[in-house]
Amino acid sequence: MEQGGIEESIRLVRSESRWVDGSEVDSESTQTSLFEEDQLRENHGSIRRRLVKKPKRVDSFDVEAMSIANSHDQHSKDLSIWGTLGLAFQTLGVVYGDMGTSPLYVFADVFSKVPIKSDVDVLGALSLVMYTIALIPFAKYVFIVLKANDNGEGGTFALYSLICRYAKVNLLPNQQPADELISSFKLRLPTPELERALRIKDCLERRSSMKTCLLLLVLMGTSMIIGDGILTPAMSVMSAVSGLQGEIPGFDTRAEAMFADLGHFSVVSIQIAFTCVVFPCLLLGYMGQAAYLMKFPTSAERIFYDSVPDGLFWPVFVIATLAAMIASQAMISATFSCIKQSMALGCFPRMKIIHTSRRFMGQIYIPIINWFLMVMCILVVATFRSTTDIANAYGIAEVGVMIVSTILVTVVMLLIWQTNLFLALCFPLVFGSVEFIYLSSVLTKIKEGGWLPLAFASCFLCIMYIWNYGSVLKYQSEVREKISMDFLLELGSTLGTVRVPGIGLLYNELVLGIPSVFGQFLVSLPAIHSTIVFVCIKYVPVPVVPQEERFLFRRVCTKDYHMFRCIARYGYKDVRKEDHHAFEQLLVESLQSFLRKEAQDLALENSLKETECDDVSMRSRESLIPGSEVGELQVPLLQDQRTEAGASSSGEAVPMLPSSVMSSDENPSLEYELSALREAMDSGFTYLLGHGDVRARKDSWFLKKLVINYIYAFLRNNCRAGAANMRVPHMNIMQVGVTYMV
Repeated sequence: MEQGGIEESIRLVRSESRWVDGSEVDSESTQTSLFEEDQLRENHGSIRRRLVKKPKRVDSFDVEAMSIANSHDQHSKDLSIWGTLGLAFQTLGVVYGDMGTSPLYVFADVFSKVPIKSDVDVLGALSLVMYTIALIPFAKYVFIVLKANDNGEGGTFALYSLICRYAKVNLLPNQQPADELISSFKLRLPTPELERALRIKDCLERRSSMKTCLLLLVLMGTSMIIGDGILTPAMSVMSAVSGLQGEIPGFDTRAEAMFADLGHFSVVSIQIAFTCVVFPCLLLGYMGQAAYLMKFPTSAERIFYDSVPDGLFWPVFVIATLAAMIASQAMISATFSCIKQSMALGCFPRMKIIHTSRRFMGQIYIPIINWFLMVMCILVVATFRSTTDIANAYGIAEVGVMIVSTILVTVVMLLIWQTNLFLALCFPLVFGSVEFIYLSSVLTKIKEGGWLPLAFASCFLCIMYIWNYGSVLKYQSEVREKISMDFLLELGSTLGTVRVPGIGLLYNELVLGIPSVFGQFLVSLPAIHSTIVFVCIKYVPVPVVPQEERFLFRRVCTKDYHMFRCIARYGYKDVRKEDHHAFEQLLVESLQSFLRKEAQDLALENSLKETECDDVSMRSRESLIPGSEVGELQVPLLQDQRTEAGASSSGEAVPMLPSSVMSSDENPSLEYELSALREAMDSGFTYLLGHGDVRARKDSWFLKKLVINYIYAFLRNNCRAGAANMRVPHMNIMQVGVTYMV
């Protein structure tokens, strides 16, 4: 038992080799270098010294996170062959629904203003379509971009979060070394290209302009995807029902949208579906239409339905309409996911999110965005009334997203994959050149509908950037105005007021320091709770944080203050739909575990100190014995005991745990603190919230005052408040007003 305890303690001070530089490990980190790990094997006496001297605080966030860092693998599930084929079948409707409906309108839009004069025109259009499908979706996305996923998640914000894990490019400075120890926070091992990758990393981290450009690029791509969510239903459904114009005289089109579940697929299943089904079917479909156009050139306007035999018109019409609806559903669901990811990373105002499935956390519904998309789809259809102008707008949005993904994947290749420089540059040169040719082509259609996605993207880009800009300024203001620890020590454990039973959960955004709003509560309230927990809800750049790794605790001040800091970490795909009772219970259980672990670590540290002092005294006495050699004193005194006890499970000899270490049941200080916590919990929880008002300083520029005092203030006043997100009864909430001057 004793030997196993010391082995566990030694494992806590060892860490997996990770690619980090010196700036990523703060002064409170308990990680040891590879050189120190070698010294642990060679010098057993140094083990005790490191266990005592290295951790500056035994309740460090990093120690608690390292103990469970490898206990959970979020994506360790291996699908069978039949399971993969089943997923591949499901991707046909969800992932490839939009691409599968493209034969409805491609040739009709290509020849809408350019008449067919010879077979060469048809063959040229067919070649362009075939080479585009083979180069962009097939070569680029299916076999390259899909590998740049963030633990199975895709999209522009997934790529951004992946880059944020390897370089500190997030404008919100709340990163911690403990975040890297989350089981889903996977970093690649160094390669021979490491030096180049470190230079790129240093360039991104040192220059704020590079961080801003990268963020703007991601926001632009996300804005284009939201624009796709408006244009795809209008384009797909109008193209599907356009066949009725030839069958029913005077038929006028109408846009419809439906929503379906958006499943989770693997890279292999998507590759199988595209390679074996989607790609050959698209080629056959386009070649068939081209052959029909070469024989009947005047059928370009309704080529899809004209090429269908008369007896199969209505079945094909029904299938095409259903396929268009599925394509619209997939794009709208993707819009919801992008907005949720941007909200989690602090780039979109908070909105109500409804989780529509208990099995899959990715299936969400955002009511206000749904209404917005519906209204905009109706306006687009009523304004343009034809698929030609909508196609011009649709093309700009699609090409814009492709260019953004090309740039971000290139950064991933250089920074994370550490690909050979020549191969990494071939990716943007080959695919980027083709995409810029398409971009130059669609930009000529700005007056003919191409202005619409640019207007949508500009609007959403401004909203997202202003929200992120205001949030960063607010966080920086909180950091500047935080309460000093000396002030709390001067107040004493009573905090200058009366401590009454109960647990006060003070929500703030700081990961270090005491928020200034706590001072407002001390001044405004006649008493304060016996236990105070500063709760920080923080989103880390990973899709999912396992439940057992959710909370990190640290003690604030000494034990008699009964104050703690709790950081609740969430990934951008995590679901925060637990009620406040479940959250309170989980928080208290985690706090109790933290207190027990803290007591054990302190007991171990004190015992090792006593052992070290005894060793020093023993050596001093032996040095006085005549004939003793100085060199003999370098041999560890516990060597014989270790030999008798046997080797550890890892094959390394470690010192035995002294019997003086007390268990948690025998520690009166721990029992008193746990009983005080139970008494406070029985008295109830109170949520202490700050109702903040963000204002620009008087000496700020006019544009900054306009953005912060009016636009950002309007967004904050109309977004979903924190109390609504937590689903806490109003009787359990106390708020004080605070103004942040930025």
